[in-house]
Amino acid sequence: MIRRGTGTARRILVGVVTAATFASVVATGAPAGAATARPAAGPGANLAALRTALEAVVRAGAPGVFAQVQDGYGARSYTVAAGTGDTATRTAVNPGGEFRVGSITKTFTAVLVLQLVAQKRVDLDAAATRYLPAGLLPRNSPITVRELLDHTSGLYDYTDDLLTGDTVTGYQRFRYRTFTPQSLVADAVGHGPQFRPGSRYSYSNTNFVVLGLLVERVTGLPYGTLLQQRILKPLHLTHTFFVVPRTTVPGVHSIGYLTQDRPGRPLFDATDQTASWLWAAGALISSTSDLNTYLRALVTGRLLPAAQLAQMERTEYVNRTTRYGLGLREYRLPCGVDVYGHDGIIEGYQTYSYTTANGSRQVTVSADASNNTKVYAAELLTLTPVFCGTAATAAATGLAVADSAQVAREETTG
Repeated sequence: MIRRGTGTARRILVGVVTAATFASVVATGAPAGAATARPAAGPGANLAALRTALEAVVRAGAPGVFAQVQDGYGARSYTVAAGTGDTATRTAVNPGGEFRVGSITKTFTAVLVLQLVAQKRVDLDAAATRYLPAGLLPRNSPITVRELLDHTSGLYDYTDDLLTGDTVTGYQRFRYRTFTPQSLVADAVGHGPQFRPGSRYSYSNTNFVVLGLLVERVTGLPYGTLLQQRILKPLHLTHTFFVVPRTTVPGVHSIGYLTQDRPGRPLFDATDQTASWLWAAGALISSTSDLNTYLRALVTGRLLPAAQLAQMERTEYVNRTTRYGLGLREYRLPCGVDVYGHDGIIEGYQTYSYTTANGSRQVTVSADASNNTKVYAAELLTLTPVFCGTAATAAATGLAVADSAQVAREETTG
């Protein structure tokens, strides 16, 4: 059953920040019927409390962090930042820059699959082998397309074979290697099924690499081309890139730092990598503005018909506050508001990108440090001021710390 938050009266935005009108291709006001069809956020975003929450992210160990809030269906944009984007120069973090988004990529891949479902070119409940290159999965594999999307396939996560031993040493072994998606899947399949498909949830990057190959096989087009044609170009997402195997982050960006395993050791510059080891599961680069625009377009029906969007948002609990659908996470916040989106952790960057169910408000928060669960938990707490209008309570903080640890274990590799 799809869960929705309940709307309450809005308050005037508080806090002193730089505000700019945001002109969006998706919406310049509420889409027709949106205000009554789907519930809104709670009170207005509390930007003073958001700034305090971002400062807590820096105290937790991130050199810098920034957030962009879009409100009124994209009519208003607010940016808040704290800390530095370069520990050597102490340059202030640039909130307009790009960053690696990690597993937020999965929502884009899911949209490509569900667009093909809407076109009746793919059946969610058919065996995925019907749409895949021969031999990618065992011939009689019962895994369905849906089970790939909701992480119930039982496929081994190949990243467990890459991320072994010391975090920095392990990363150095593969950061500049170029992997083919077929080789990543072959590694996973070599481990055999981990459980009966459909019997339980277990997050695996392998699922979305397989889905990337599925959309290529069905359309005959490369994954990056499909992203451009079906999502990035129509929404004018000019700061979102799929550049595998190019190693650099385009444009202005913060250095992405990897926290070393041994306390007290210096942060490690992890910015450059091919990201081919994540491919359709986590290799996108984007910006706060682009991700907010994308999520608003998604939940207001610009990318998927209502039937496929409803499938994507049909979620199941994976811990006390978090649910998962088809490539989409849902958080129930302390004020009772449900928000949809995804988190992403990749070497150097940790990001949350979420929207209200009706698309009236979005926030994307990105920190320039990874391998730090304290930073990740502190970032989760930034959602409360944005969507609930208050700082997180002590009880909510404790719950967020506990539940974000599970999600961090999932997201650490993508």
